[in-house]
Amino acid sequence: MENLIEIRGTVTNIIYRNEDNGYCVANVELDDGGETVIVGTMPFLGAAEYISAQGNYTNHSEYGMQFAVAVLDRKLPSELRGIYDYLSSKTVKGIGPKTARLIVDKFGDRTFYVLANQPEELCKIRGITREKAMDMSYSFNQQNTMRLILDYLLKYELPLKLAAGIYSEYGEHAIKILTDNPYLLCSERFEISFDKADEIAKKLDIGPQSAIRLRAALLYELNFNLQSGHVFIPEAKLLDITRMLCGGDYFRMRQELDYLYSVGEVVRDVVSDKVISYLRNYHTYENYVAESIVRLSKMKLVKPSDFERRCNEIQGTLSITLNEEQREALSAPFEHGISVITGGPGTGKTTTIQGLIRLFEHYGMEIALAAPTGRAAKRMTELCGVEAKTIHRLLEGSYSKKEGVMRFMRNLENPLDIDVLIVDEGSMVDMKLASSIFYALKPHARVVFVGDKDQLPPVGSGTFFSDIVESKYVYSTKLSYVFRQGNGSEIVENAHYINAGLYPDLSRNKGDFYFASVTGSKGATDNIVSLMSERIPRAFGIEPENIQVITPTRQMRCGTIALNKLLQNVLNPMKGISKELRFGSVVFRINDRVMQIKNNYDIMWVNPNTGEIGTGIFNGDTGVITAIDKSAGIMTVIFDDKEVNYSFDELNQIEHAYAITVHKSQGSEYDAVIIPIFEMPERLMNRSILYTAITRAKKLLIIVGRADYVNQMVDSNNKNKRYSALKTRIRYYYENT
Repeated sequence: MENLIEIRGTVTNIIYRNEDNGYCVANVELDDGGETVIVGTMPFLGAAEYISAQGNYTNHSEYGMQFAVAVLDRKLPSELRGIYDYLSSKTVKGIGPKTARLIVDKFGDRTFYVLANQPEELCKIRGITREKAMDMSYSFNQQNTMRLILDYLLKYELPLKLAAGIYSEYGEHAIKILTDNPYLLCSERFEISFDKADEIAKKLDIGPQSAIRLRAALLYELNFNLQSGHVFIPEAKLLDITRMLCGGDYFRMRQELDYLYSVGEVVRDVVSDKVISYLRNYHTYENYVAESIVRLSKMKLVKPSDFERRCNEIQGTLSITLNEEQREALSAPFEHGISVITGGPGTGKTTTIQGLIRLFEHYGMEIALAAPTGRAAKRMTELCGVEAKTIHRLLEGSYSKKEGVMRFMRNLENPLDIDVLIVDEGSMVDMKLASSIFYALKPHARVVFVGDKDQLPPVGSGTFFSDIVESKYVYSTKLSYVFRQGNGSEIVENAHYINAGLYPDLSRNKGDFYFASVTGSKGATDNIVSLMSERIPRAFGIEPENIQVITPTRQMRCGTIALNKLLQNVLNPMKGISKELRFGSVVFRINDRVMQIKNNYDIMWVNPNTGEIGTGIFNGDTGVITAIDKSAGIMTVIFDDKEVNYSFDELNQIEHAYAITVHKSQGSEYDAVIIPIFEMPERLMNRSILYTAITRAKKLLIIVGRADYVNQMVDSNNKNKRYSALKTRIRYYYENT
């Protein structure tokens, strides 16, 4: 860390403390006789502590000069006055000024020792029960452990925000456990790279061929490849890529993989005569999903005798005429425990869902509607007239801080009290979420998955939706008749052309589909900025907040990173330093459009309209920054009806969303969409990416770029292969049960 200033002094009082994330604001009396205010991540900082801090001074527009702490060393006070000041600052839970005075008067300079090692002695003080004494001791020892964890993190230049999770996971033995095996930090919970853990391990004299290192490398590769969509990895490939990662000897690597098999951390299986390796949980997920699908597909159901008459009545109620495909889709859930409805834009999926709802209601069946994202659930609610929930909310998900994972209250022991579940945007459901859905269903409950199998696969692992369609053992109805074509939707017509491998007519430029031919990326970015800020609002009456730029890539001049900077400066320019915050190379401003880029299961939100409180903001949720409080270290974002306060050390979870990737746009629709199409990595130049982007537009679509690249994407129908054995398992269980 370069160009840091060092200060030394004694904390005189705590101005603000956030116990959830450790952010703190405090006054410090400096050794040179001056005073300053320090701000930063400093869990359990207390008055009278002596600190040595490195950082830089910043000038807060409202609160003046503050010292932003980057590195902190701290010592507990040893004199009686300091011990009292520390305890009276309410740093230790259960101890305030009055209790602090009684404890210090009783134990003097032994106070901290008694709190840490002999809490039963505290019971000698009137009013302190054994239970209170143990709580005080636990809080004090927790702080001491947190200090050691912070020292560890600072020593190895790791993010201080990991401290709470490490303590939750490993408790008072955290330092010993991490010193013995720093590769534990590579887990999904902490997300430290293998290279960084390797760097720490070398300093701790852990050898390159040690069992700890080789096992960690194997597990890291399996976890890392989940993020690329793979449920498993072929064993031979796993050994090869792990050796590339850490340079291990093949024989030693083979030994350690066999060890992981023997203890059950990794599962060895054979599918289609190929030896494959799974993380234990994902082997369980895939098998359970396959077994559940087969059980439901074999469920014996008898369609009601008046079913056809009821379908005819629904046509009148909804003022529609059902075609044969839709009637087939309506009939399927009354004959099969699991069914699928798939089709492109404008083919009547929503109308079919509306018909199913009315049929199930008529027959007195309890229904639940769900979708993977908040935006998709909201759209489903608006279109169907019945409340739809996110899958996480429906399953009553809550974050376990102890385990560092999402747990669903609805499961095998506490299933949903419903007869039918309808899940929209099924292509976004990954393997882990699919298993959670099936765990939450009663044995007799039916499930209908609705979606478009030609869209991009989920952000998570697997290809659940396309696998169940392609397995041929799940009753699937493909809706192919395009209703919206009659309304003159060029978006819908061209989407179907592209999906069929046909080039869209880019010369027509009419209705709701336009192409702006631009050869250079500089001209393209200027065009995009102009379209979003002026031309679309003026010509079509669609305001910038309802226009979304969707691009295949993050990098390059037409990627999200560059476009977001340009669009922010035009649509939301700086209006005073107090209304913006610099976080690394990014500047956040009030009124910025932003997106959550990773699941955060334990962050709290409040509905400002109803007062409802909940937890969890998920990858892809978009919102607007409404406040920046630099004194408290908090930035406030509103996601639809959820208000969330982010501490400044959580801002790596947020990025601007004026321009987003195609993958992040899944499950959402926008009034107007602008798509830049230019030279990009070959893996992104494919049909499903273009098709998915185009189908996000409701009223207006404008492609900016080169026609030859558009046609190249149409020609490329090579989807990135994902390792998944779900189809094979469905077939196996169906034929052998």
